[in-house]
Amino acid sequence: MNKLKIPFTAIIIVIALIIACKKNELRQSPFDGIDGKAMVKINYSCPYFSKTTAPVIPNRQVWIRINGNIVSSPITYSTPYPGGGLNTGGNSFADYLSANPGMNTISLVMLYVGDSTKRGKDSVVLHTTEVDLKADTYQTIHFTDTASRIQNVITYDPYDKPDSGWALYKFVNLIPNSGPLDLYWGTTKIASNIAFKQVSDTFRLQAGIIANWSLRKKDSTTTLGSVYTGNASSVANQRVFTVYARGYDSLPSTDVRNPRVSLLYNR
Repeated sequence: MNKLKIPFTAIIIVIALIIACKKNELRQSPFDGIDGKAMVKINYSCPYFSKTTAPVIPNRQVWIRINGNIVSSPITYSTPYPGGGLNTGGNSFADYLSANPGMNTISLVMLYVGDSTKRGKDSVVLHTTEVDLKADTYQTIHFTDTASRIQNVITYDPYDKPDSGWALYKFVNLIPNSGPLDLYWGTTKIASNIAFKQVSDTFRLQAGIIANWSLRKKDSTTTLGSVYTGNASSVANQRVFTVYARGYDSLPSTDVRNPRVSLLYNR
């Protein structure tokens, strides 16, 4: 009987090709695939003042409660949880929490620290709201503004990633006192006249083409706040992002609350 002989070098080539394909696959959230649940991300973008020079005012640590239960580690301005993004806190994954659909109570709280008798209890409740979460839907609840003015807006996030060679985006304006904004990618206006708490249509950009991200007031030629320097991660192949404007208008670049562009990971 003749035996089929496969050269060892051919086997190595096939294995290398399989590994290369795996490296180019988009990582899926470990929370994916929970039928009937609401998939939720909280974008904590409440621009409280902080500074790292003397006298230091630390960036306050905040925890998230859903229906009374702590569901996060401590996070700071500006952090999407779970997961993260670019020009944000967090990591580089597109994770979501799983919650029951329907009305849910979401709170932003500061816990007691240093007092073991009060451990796990709220020192300050920054904000509490009721949110109607949709089943079988990926959704991000964006919190903005401070003190009694804290408010939120929900974006519904695409489930499907774009075709290879493209990255997918939408834009939301979280700057309370900015007026309508235009979003620029390099010199190209990619979202126009987006008012506070409004969300743009979905748009896509060619993966791998790098340009800076910036804000302008509607039809202005002047950049608002700080430019986010473009990089390969912001146009990564088949990734899905929500771009958001954060902070307050009319603050200097040395203030952490001045207008900035951030991108959070959806897929």
